[in-house]
Amino acid sequence: MKRKTASFTGMRPIFTGSPSIVQGGFNLDVENQHFAVGDTVPAGTLAIKDEVKRTVQVIKTAKVVEVDAENTKKVSLYVDEFYEPCFAVGDLVLKDGTAATAIADVPTIEKIERNGNNYIVTLSKAIAGLVKDDVLVEVVSDGQTAAKSKERGTSNSVLIADVEVGEFETSVDVSADTMQYAMYERRVPPIPAGQKDTTGDYLKGNPHVKLTKSH
Repeated sequence: MKRKTASFTGMRPIFTGSPSIVQGGFNLDVENQHFAVGDTVPAGTLAIKDEVKRTVQVIKTAKVVEVDAENTKKVSLYVDEFYEPCFAVGDLVLKDGTAATAIADVPTIEKIERNGNNYIVTLSKAIAGLVKDDVLVEVVSDGQTAAKSKERGTSNSVLIADVEVGEFETSVDVSADTMQYAMYERRVPPIPAGQKDTTGDYLKGNPHVKLTKSH
């Protein structure tokens, strides 16, 4: 997929100015999160950085474009020339805002099809009530005996540029402080409501990351 974006320069910046970059660098946590080699994690994706392990996990989301009327397990997700989703086969997904659900009832992604601007996932089971403009979000197990779904975690940073997943280590740069600037929320993957503070203008897990709905 051809990319035309950079984090704060280029044809469609995702920040209103240059944010600070967390020094030291991180690697994508491919041991604890699924990624396909060659896929791109879009700039602006919410991230969970671990300062000790120097790893980053990300909050995977995508907006629904269409649910196939004949096979409701097939869901088309939003793509444009600047980004596409970064889901992987095996990911557990639910509609954003869904309450904790028994893991046995949570759909997994069984297949991903890409064709031009089409990005279609086939789920192991349909999600009741899923419609256009809803947001799919990756969830994980809470690890309890009667396991239920939970969000992957609370984001504390954002990717400042696209990251192509490598075969081995994949380096990642993140910002944990947009300083006097902000990230254009409408130019990055959907941000779940639960990741924002009560004002909706900052990350819940890091009030130094400011968001703007300007376009």
